[in-house]
Amino acid sequence: MTKFLTYLLLCALLLLCGTAGLCSTFDERLWEKYAEFDTISVKGNGSLAGVYLEPHLFGEVTAKTPFADLRIVTDKKEEVPWQIISRRPEKLKEELQAQMRNLSRTEIGETWLELLIDKQPARVNAVEIITPETDFSRQVQVLGSPDGKNWNILRKDGVIFDINRGEKLHHTRITFPQASFRNLALKISNGDAQPLSITDVKVFQENDSQGQTYTIQGKTDKPEFNVSRKESSIDVRMNAVFPLDRLVIATTERNFQRTVEVQIKRDKGDWERWAQGTVFSFDTPTMHESQLAIDMPEVATRDFRLVFKNLDSPPLSVTGVNGEGYRKLLVFKQQAGQKLYLFWGNPLAQQPQYDLAGLIAKQKLDELPMANFSKPRPNTKFAGNNARLPFTERYKYLLYVVVTMAIAGLIFVQYRIFRRVEQ
Repeated sequence: MTKFLTYLLLCALLLLCGTAGLCSTFDERLWEKYAEFDTISVKGNGSLAGVYLEPHLFGEVTAKTPFADLRIVTDKKEEVPWQIISRRPEKLKEELQAQMRNLSRTEIGETWLELLIDKQPARVNAVEIITPETDFSRQVQVLGSPDGKNWNILRKDGVIFDINRGEKLHHTRITFPQASFRNLALKISNGDAQPLSITDVKVFQENDSQGQTYTIQGKTDKPEFNVSRKESSIDVRMNAVFPLDRLVIATTERNFQRTVEVQIKRDKGDWERWAQGTVFSFDTPTMHESQLAIDMPEVATRDFRLVFKNLDSPPLSVTGVNGEGYRKLLVFKQQAGQKLYLFWGNPLAQQPQYDLAGLIAKQKLDELPMANFSKPRPNTKFAGNNARLPFTERYKYLLYVVVTMAIAGLIFVQYRIFRRVEQ
Protein backbone atom coordinates (compact mmCIF):
# COMPACT_ATOMS: atom_id res chain seq x y z
CA MET A 1 0.00 0.00 0.00
CA THR A 2 2.86 2.34 0.81
CA LYS A 3 4.34 1.89 -2.67
CA PHE A 4 0.96 2.53 -4.28
CA LEU A 5 0.48 5.79 -2.36
CA THR A 6 4.01 6.79 -3.34
CA TYR A 7 3.12 6.31 -7.01
CA LEU A 8 0.02 8.46 -6.58
CA LEU A 9 2.12 11.20 -4.99
CA LEU A 10 4.60 11.10 -7.86
CA CYS A 11 1.74 11.44 -10.39
CA ALA A 12 0.42 14.44 -8.50
CA LEU A 13 3.89 16.03 -8.54
CA LEU A 14 4.16 15.47 -12.28
CA LEU A 15 0.75 17.07 -12.71
CA LEU A 16 1.86 20.13 -10.76
CA CYS A 17 5.07 20.37 -12.79
CA GLY A 18 2.99 20.39 -15.97
CA THR A 19 1.11 23.46 -14.76
CA ALA A 20 4.16 25.32 -13.52
CA GLY A 21 4.42 27.31 -16.74
CA LEU A 22 0.94 28.68 -16.14
CA CYS A 23 2.04 30.41 -12.97
CA SER A 24 4.92 32.36 -14.53
CA THR A 25 4.51 36.09 -15.11
CA PHE A 26 4.98 35.78 -18.87
CA ASP A 27 4.68 32.75 -21.09
CA GLU A 28 5.74 33.67 -24.64
CA ARG A 29 4.12 30.50 -26.02
CA LEU A 30 0.70 32.19 -25.75
CA TRP A 31 1.44 35.20 -28.02
CA GLU A 32 1.40 35.03 -31.81
CA LYS A 33 3.54 38.03 -32.81
CA TYR A 34 6.35 40.18 -31.50
CA ALA A 35 8.55 43.12 -32.48
CA GLU A 36 11.81 44.35 -31.04
CA PHE A 37 12.17 47.91 -29.76
CA ASP A 38 14.78 50.17 -31.29
CA THR A 39 15.78 52.22 -28.26
CA ILE A 40 19.13 53.57 -29.45
CA SER A 41 18.00 57.17 -28.84
CA VAL A 42 16.44 56.33 -25.47
CA LYS A 43 18.64 56.43 -22.41
CA GLY A 44 18.08 56.08 -18.69
CA ASN A 45 17.01 53.34 -16.31
CA GLY A 46 13.38 53.59 -15.27
CA SER A 47 12.79 56.80 -17.23
CA LEU A 48 9.76 56.99 -19.49
CA ALA A 49 9.87 56.67 -23.26
CA GLY A 50 7.21 56.38 -25.92
CA VAL A 51 6.47 54.69 -29.22
CA TYR A 52 3.45 55.06 -31.51
CA LEU A 53 1.22 52.11 -32.41
CA GLU A 54 0.48 52.58 -36.10
CA PRO A 55 -2.34 50.82 -38.00
CA HIS A 56 -0.01 49.65 -40.79
CA LEU A 57 2.04 47.69 -38.22
CA PHE A 58 -0.64 46.60 -35.72
CA GLY A 59 -3.75 46.70 -37.89
CA GLU A 60 -5.21 43.36 -36.79
CA VAL A 61 -6.40 43.97 -33.23
CA THR A 62 -7.88 40.72 -31.86
CA ALA A 63 -8.33 41.41 -28.14
CA LYS A 64 -11.89 42.18 -26.99
CA THR A 65 -10.47 45.20 -25.20
CA PRO A 66 -8.10 46.79 -27.75
CA PHE A 67 -4.45 46.36 -26.77
CA ALA A 68 -5.24 44.37 -23.61
CA ASP A 69 -2.94 41.66 -24.98
CA LEU A 70 0.14 43.87 -25.29
CA ARG A 71 3.11 42.80 -23.18
CA ILE A 72 6.48 44.50 -23.07
CA VAL A 73 9.20 42.14 -21.84
CA THR A 74 12.96 42.26 -21.51
CA ASP A 75 15.35 39.67 -22.90
CA LYS A 76 15.19 38.13 -19.41
CA LYS A 77 11.40 37.61 -19.80
CA GLU A 78 10.60 40.30 -17.21
CA GLU A 79 7.48 42.38 -17.83
CA VAL A 80 7.85 46.16 -18.22
CA PRO A 81 5.00 48.50 -17.15
CA TRP A 82 3.26 50.45 -19.91
CA GLN A 83 0.23 52.60 -20.60
CA ILE A 84 -1.47 53.74 -23.80
CA ILE A 85 -2.35 57.42 -24.23
CA SER A 86 -4.78 58.52 -26.95
CA ARG A 87 -3.57 61.77 -28.50
CA ARG A 88 -6.97 63.44 -28.33
CA PRO A 89 -7.29 67.23 -28.50
CA GLU A 90 -7.86 68.92 -25.17
CA LYS A 91 -10.78 71.30 -25.39
CA LEU A 92 -10.84 74.36 -23.17
CA LYS A 93 -14.03 76.41 -23.28
CA GLU A 94 -14.57 79.61 -21.32
CA GLU A 95 -17.73 81.68 -21.51
CA LEU A 96 -17.11 85.43 -21.37
CA GLN A 97 -19.61 87.89 -19.98
CA ALA A 98 -20.95 90.24 -22.64
CA GLN A 99 -23.63 92.93 -22.72
CA MET A 100 -26.13 92.77 -25.56
CA ARG A 101 -26.75 96.20 -27.09
CA ASN A 102 -28.49 97.83 -30.04
CA LEU A 103 -30.77 94.98 -31.07
CA SER A 104 -32.41 96.52 -34.15
CA ARG A 105 -33.22 96.14 -37.85
CA THR A 106 -31.37 97.58 -40.79
CA GLU A 107 -32.99 99.34 -43.73
CA ILE A 108 -33.20 96.08 -45.70
CA GLY A 109 -34.72 94.09 -42.83
CA GLU A 110 -31.57 92.49 -41.39
CA THR A 111 -31.24 91.94 -37.65
CA TRP A 112 -28.35 93.91 -36.17
CA LEU A 113 -27.04 93.09 -32.70
CA GLU A 114 -23.99 94.43 -30.87
CA LEU A 115 -22.09 92.84 -27.96
CA LEU A 116 -19.73 94.53 -25.50
CA ILE A 117 -17.32 92.07 -23.84
CA ASP A 118 -16.69 92.84 -20.17
CA LYS A 119 -13.31 91.11 -19.84
CA GLN A 120 -10.31 92.84 -21.36
CA PRO A 121 -8.06 91.85 -22.92
CA ALA A 122 -9.98 88.83 -24.20
CA ARG A 123 -9.73 86.67 -27.28
CA VAL A 124 -12.96 85.18 -28.59
CA ASN A 125 -13.74 82.76 -31.40
CA ALA A 126 -17.33 81.54 -30.99
CA VAL A 127 -20.83 82.83 -30.30
CA GLU A 128 -24.07 80.98 -29.66
CA ILE A 129 -27.43 82.58 -30.37
CA ILE A 130 -30.22 81.71 -27.94
CA THR A 131 -33.70 81.82 -29.44
CA PRO A 132 -37.01 80.06 -28.68
CA GLU A 133 -37.83 79.99 -32.40
CA THR A 134 -38.08 76.73 -34.35
CA ASP A 135 -38.09 75.81 -38.02
CA PHE A 136 -35.80 78.54 -39.33
CA SER A 137 -32.63 79.08 -41.29
CA ARG A 138 -30.58 82.28 -41.36
CA GLN A 139 -27.25 83.44 -42.71
CA VAL A 140 -25.15 85.31 -40.14
CA GLN A 141 -22.18 87.65 -40.44
CA VAL A 142 -19.87 88.18 -37.47
CA LEU A 143 -18.04 91.49 -37.18
CA GLY A 144 -15.53 92.98 -34.74
CA SER A 145 -14.59 96.53 -33.82
CA PRO A 146 -12.14 98.20 -31.43
CA ASP A 147 -14.42 101.20 -30.86
CA GLY A 148 -17.92 100.13 -31.90
CA LYS A 149 -17.80 102.33 -35.01
CA ASN A 150 -15.41 100.80 -37.54
CA TRP A 151 -16.35 97.18 -38.16
CA ASN A 152 -14.25 94.35 -39.59
CA ILE A 153 -15.83 91.16 -40.97
CA LEU A 154 -14.68 88.10 -39.00
CA ARG A 155 -16.94 85.63 -40.82
CA LYS A 156 -19.40 86.29 -43.60
CA ASP A 157 -20.86 82.83 -44.32
CA GLY A 158 -22.05 81.67 -40.90
CA VAL A 159 -25.43 80.00 -40.67
CA ILE A 160 -27.86 79.07 -37.92
CA PHE A 161 -30.85 76.79 -38.33
CA ASP A 162 -33.49 74.66 -36.63
CA ILE A 163 -34.98 72.04 -38.91
CA ASN A 164 -37.46 69.33 -38.00
CA ARG A 165 -38.35 67.13 -40.95
CA GLY A 166 -38.60 63.82 -39.19
CA GLU A 167 -35.19 64.30 -37.54
CA LYS A 168 -34.53 67.46 -35.56
CA LEU A 169 -31.38 69.38 -36.46
CA HIS A 170 -30.45 72.41 -34.36
CA HIS A 171 -27.39 74.57 -34.98
CA THR A 172 -27.02 78.06 -33.49
CA ARG A 173 -23.28 78.21 -32.78
CA ILE A 174 -20.90 80.10 -35.05
CA THR A 175 -17.13 79.88 -34.93
CA PHE A 176 -14.70 82.39 -36.42
CA PRO A 177 -10.97 83.15 -36.34
CA GLN A 178 -9.79 84.18 -32.90
CA ALA A 179 -10.11 87.92 -32.38
CA SER A 180 -9.38 90.38 -29.57
CA PHE A 181 -12.03 93.01 -30.39
CA ARG A 182 -14.01 94.19 -27.40
CA ASN A 183 -17.02 94.95 -29.61
CA LEU A 184 -18.71 92.23 -31.62
CA ALA A 185 -21.70 92.48 -33.92
CA LEU A 186 -24.02 89.98 -35.59
CA LYS A 187 -25.84 90.72 -38.83
CA ILE A 188 -28.62 88.21 -39.48
CA SER A 189 -30.22 88.05 -42.92
CA ASN A 190 -33.95 87.43 -42.59
CA GLY A 191 -34.99 87.54 -46.26
CA ASP A 192 -38.77 87.48 -46.46
CA ALA A 193 -39.12 85.86 -43.01
CA GLN A 194 -39.83 87.61 -39.74
CA PRO A 195 -36.80 88.49 -37.57
CA LEU A 196 -35.89 85.88 -34.97
CA SER A 197 -36.70 86.48 -31.33
CA ILE A 198 -33.28 86.58 -29.65
CA THR A 199 -33.18 86.19 -25.87
CA ASP A 200 -29.41 86.01 -25.40
CA VAL A 201 -26.06 85.60 -27.13
CA LYS A 202 -23.23 83.71 -25.43
CA VAL A 203 -19.60 84.51 -26.22
CA PHE A 204 -16.85 81.89 -25.90
CA GLN A 205 -13.12 81.59 -25.92
CA GLU A 206 -12.30 78.08 -27.10
CA ASN A 207 -8.83 76.56 -27.31
CA ASP A 208 -8.26 73.13 -28.75
CA SER A 209 -4.86 71.49 -28.48
CA GLN A 210 -3.82 69.85 -31.71
CA GLY A 211 -4.89 66.23 -31.61
CA GLN A 212 -3.13 63.58 -33.67
CA THR A 213 -5.20 61.30 -35.89
CA TYR A 214 -4.82 58.46 -38.36
CA THR A 215 -7.10 57.42 -41.21
CA ILE A 216 -8.12 53.91 -42.22
CA GLN A 217 -9.55 53.46 -45.69
CA GLY A 218 -12.89 51.70 -46.06
CA LYS A 219 -14.36 49.77 -48.97
CA THR A 220 -18.09 50.24 -49.53
CA ASP A 221 -20.49 47.67 -50.96
CA LYS A 222 -23.46 48.35 -53.18
CA PRO A 223 -26.17 50.18 -51.20
CA GLU A 224 -29.41 48.46 -50.25
CA PHE A 225 -32.82 50.10 -50.07
CA ASN A 226 -35.78 49.48 -47.79
CA VAL A 227 -38.72 51.29 -49.38
CA SER A 228 -41.22 50.50 -46.62
CA ARG A 229 -38.93 51.90 -43.90
CA LYS A 230 -37.72 54.76 -46.14
CA GLU A 231 -34.12 53.78 -45.42
CA SER A 232 -30.98 52.98 -47.36
CA SER A 233 -27.95 51.15 -46.00
CA ILE A 234 -24.38 50.60 -47.05
CA ASP A 235 -21.83 48.12 -45.69
CA VAL A 236 -18.25 49.26 -45.12
CA ARG A 237 -15.23 47.01 -44.67
CA MET A 238 -12.11 48.64 -43.22
CA ASN A 239 -8.63 47.83 -44.52
CA ALA A 240 -7.40 47.27 -40.94
CA VAL A 241 -8.85 46.40 -37.53
CA PHE A 242 -7.77 49.29 -35.33
CA PRO A 243 -9.65 51.55 -32.87
CA LEU A 244 -11.81 54.19 -34.61
CA ASP A 245 -13.58 57.22 -33.14
CA ARG A 246 -15.54 58.48 -36.14
CA LEU A 247 -16.64 57.64 -39.66
CA VAL A 248 -16.33 60.25 -42.40
CA ILE A 249 -18.69 60.10 -45.37
CA ALA A 250 -17.72 61.31 -48.83
CA THR A 251 -20.45 62.49 -51.20
CA THR A 252 -20.76 64.86 -54.12
CA GLU A 253 -24.29 65.85 -53.12
CA ARG A 254 -25.14 69.19 -51.54
CA ASN A 255 -28.05 70.68 -49.64
CA PHE A 256 -29.17 67.64 -47.68
CA GLN A 257 -29.49 66.34 -44.15
CA ARG A 258 -29.77 62.76 -42.96
CA THR A 259 -29.86 60.94 -39.66
CA VAL A 260 -27.41 58.02 -39.84
CA GLU A 261 -27.27 54.96 -37.61
CA VAL A 262 -23.91 53.21 -37.29
CA GLN A 263 -23.97 49.45 -36.74
CA ILE A 264 -21.11 47.03 -36.12
CA LYS A 265 -20.95 43.32 -36.85
CA ARG A 266 -20.49 41.00 -33.89
CA ASP A 267 -18.72 37.62 -33.88
CA LYS A 268 -21.93 35.71 -34.64
CA GLY A 269 -22.67 37.91 -37.66
CA ASP A 270 -25.41 39.96 -36.00
CA TRP A 271 -25.52 43.72 -36.50
CA GLU A 272 -25.55 45.83 -33.34
CA ARG A 273 -26.42 49.51 -33.15
CA TRP A 274 -23.32 51.42 -32.03
CA ALA A 275 -23.90 55.14 -32.63
CA GLN A 276 -26.15 57.66 -34.32
CA GLY A 277 -25.48 61.07 -35.80
CA THR A 278 -26.61 63.59 -38.38
CA VAL A 279 -24.81 64.53 -41.55
CA PHE A 280 -25.68 67.61 -43.56
CA SER A 281 -24.37 69.95 -46.22
CA PHE A 282 -25.80 73.37 -47.02
CA ASP A 283 -24.15 75.15 -49.92
CA THR A 284 -26.08 78.10 -51.33
CA PRO A 285 -25.17 81.69 -52.14
CA THR A 286 -26.00 82.59 -48.54
CA MET A 287 -25.23 79.38 -46.60
CA HIS A 288 -22.01 77.36 -46.35
CA GLU A 289 -22.05 74.77 -43.59
CA SER A 290 -21.45 71.02 -43.57
CA GLN A 291 -20.97 68.10 -41.21
CA LEU A 292 -20.04 64.75 -42.76
CA ALA A 293 -18.45 62.95 -39.78
CA ILE A 294 -20.26 60.74 -37.30
CA ASP A 295 -18.62 60.51 -33.88
CA MET A 296 -18.95 57.23 -32.01
CA PRO A 297 -17.55 55.40 -28.98
CA GLU A 298 -14.13 53.97 -29.79
CA VAL A 299 -14.35 50.53 -31.37
CA ALA A 300 -11.96 48.18 -33.18
CA THR A 301 -13.82 46.19 -35.82
CA ARG A 302 -13.59 45.62 -39.55
CA ASP A 303 -17.25 45.70 -40.62
CA PHE A 304 -19.65 48.62 -40.29
CA ARG A 305 -23.12 49.29 -41.64
CA LEU A 306 -24.52 52.79 -42.15
CA VAL A 307 -28.31 53.13 -42.18
CA PHE A 308 -29.60 56.42 -43.63
CA LYS A 309 -33.06 57.69 -42.68
CA ASN A 310 -34.23 59.18 -45.97
CA LEU A 311 -37.91 59.84 -45.21
CA ASP A 312 -39.35 61.05 -48.53
CA SER A 313 -36.02 62.29 -49.90
CA PRO A 314 -34.09 60.27 -52.48
CA PRO A 315 -31.26 58.08 -51.13
CA LEU A 316 -27.97 59.84 -50.56
CA SER A 317 -25.20 58.94 -53.02
CA VAL A 318 -22.16 57.90 -50.96
CA THR A 319 -18.84 57.73 -52.81
CA GLY A 320 -16.72 56.54 -49.90
CA VAL A 321 -16.42 56.05 -46.14
CA ASN A 322 -13.21 56.27 -44.12
CA GLY A 323 -12.52 55.78 -40.43
CA GLU A 324 -10.57 58.12 -38.18
CA GLY A 325 -9.00 57.51 -34.79
CA TYR A 326 -6.65 59.24 -32.40
CA ARG A 327 -3.04 58.07 -32.45
CA LYS A 328 -2.02 55.67 -29.69
CA LEU A 329 1.17 56.48 -27.78
CA LEU A 330 2.58 53.52 -25.88
CA VAL A 331 4.46 54.93 -22.86
CA PHE A 332 6.79 52.52 -21.07
CA LYS A 333 9.63 52.37 -18.56
CA GLN A 334 12.98 52.14 -20.26
CA GLN A 335 15.36 49.43 -19.01
CA ALA A 336 19.03 50.32 -19.36
CA GLY A 337 21.23 47.63 -20.88
CA GLN A 338 18.36 45.30 -21.78
CA LYS A 339 16.60 44.55 -25.02
CA LEU A 340 12.86 45.11 -25.08
CA TYR A 341 10.24 43.21 -27.04
CA LEU A 342 6.53 43.86 -27.62
CA PHE A 343 4.34 40.75 -27.78
CA TRP A 344 0.69 40.72 -28.92
CA GLY A 345 -1.88 38.43 -30.48
CA ASN A 346 -3.55 36.74 -27.52
CA PRO A 347 -7.34 37.34 -27.55
CA LEU A 348 -7.77 35.72 -24.11
CA ALA A 349 -5.25 37.97 -22.34
CA GLN A 350 -6.57 40.24 -19.59
CA GLN A 351 -5.80 43.94 -19.37
CA PRO A 352 -2.74 44.33 -17.07
CA GLN A 353 -2.79 46.89 -14.28
CA TYR A 354 0.32 49.02 -13.75
CA ASP A 355 1.02 52.04 -11.53
CA LEU A 356 2.20 54.47 -14.23
CA ALA A 357 -0.78 56.84 -14.35
CA GLY A 358 0.54 59.24 -11.70
CA LEU A 359 3.99 59.38 -13.25
CA ILE A 360 2.69 59.89 -16.80
CA ALA A 361 0.37 62.70 -15.68
CA LYS A 362 3.44 64.77 -14.74
CA GLN A 363 5.14 64.28 -18.11
CA LYS A 364 4.98 66.40 -21.24
CA LEU A 365 4.24 63.75 -23.82
CA ASP A 366 5.73 65.71 -26.70
CA GLU A 367 9.07 65.81 -24.87
CA LEU A 368 9.37 62.08 -24.24
CA PRO A 369 12.23 60.28 -26.02
CA MET A 370 10.71 58.21 -28.82
CA ALA A 371 11.55 54.67 -29.84
CA ASN A 372 10.73 52.67 -32.96
CA PHE A 373 9.77 49.09 -33.75
CA SER A 374 11.51 46.58 -35.90
CA LYS A 375 9.39 44.71 -38.43
CA PRO A 376 6.72 42.60 -36.65
CA ARG A 377 7.47 38.89 -36.75
CA PRO A 378 5.49 35.71 -36.08
CA ASN A 379 6.42 34.10 -32.78
CA THR A 380 8.01 30.76 -33.63
CA LYS A 381 7.44 29.58 -30.07
CA PHE A 382 3.68 30.12 -30.25
CA ALA A 383 2.07 26.91 -29.02
CA GLY A 384 -1.31 27.38 -30.74
CA ASN A 385 -4.76 28.30 -29.51
CA ASN A 386 -5.09 25.14 -27.43
CA ALA A 387 -2.21 26.27 -25.23
CA ARG A 388 -4.39 29.18 -24.04
CA LEU A 389 -7.12 26.88 -22.72
CA PRO A 390 -7.30 26.04 -19.00
CA PHE A 391 -5.20 23.03 -17.98
CA THR A 392 -8.30 20.91 -17.30
CA GLU A 393 -9.52 21.44 -20.89
CA ARG A 394 -6.13 20.82 -22.51
CA TYR A 395 -5.51 17.55 -20.66
CA LYS A 396 -8.98 16.11 -20.12
CA TYR A 397 -7.88 12.48 -20.53
CA LEU A 398 -4.90 12.89 -18.20
CA LEU A 399 -7.25 14.30 -15.58
CA TYR A 400 -9.60 11.35 -16.05
CA VAL A 401 -6.68 8.92 -15.60
CA VAL A 402 -5.50 10.67 -12.41
CA VAL A 403 -9.02 10.69 -10.95
CA THR A 404 -9.53 7.03 -11.87
CA MET A 405 -6.22 6.09 -10.28
CA ALA A 406 -7.12 8.02 -7.13
CA ILE A 407 -10.49 6.25 -6.87
CA ALA A 408 -8.82 2.89 -7.47
CA GLY A 409 -6.30 3.70 -4.76
CA LEU A 410 -9.05 4.54 -2.28
CA ILE A 411 -10.88 1.32 -3.10
CA PHE A 412 -7.67 -0.65 -2.65
CA VAL A 413 -6.98 1.00 0.73
CA GLN A 414 -10.52 0.29 1.87
CA TYR A 415 -10.22 -3.35 0.75
CA ARG A 416 -6.99 -3.78 2.76
CA ILE A 417 -8.69 -2.35 5.82
CA PHE A 418 -11.61 -4.76 5.50
CA ARG A 419 -9.21 -7.72 5.15
CA ARG A 420 -7.41 -6.74 8.34
CA VAL A 421 -10.70 -6.44 10.22
CA GLU A 422 -11.80 -9.93 9.08
CA GLN A 423 -8.46 -11.41 10.22
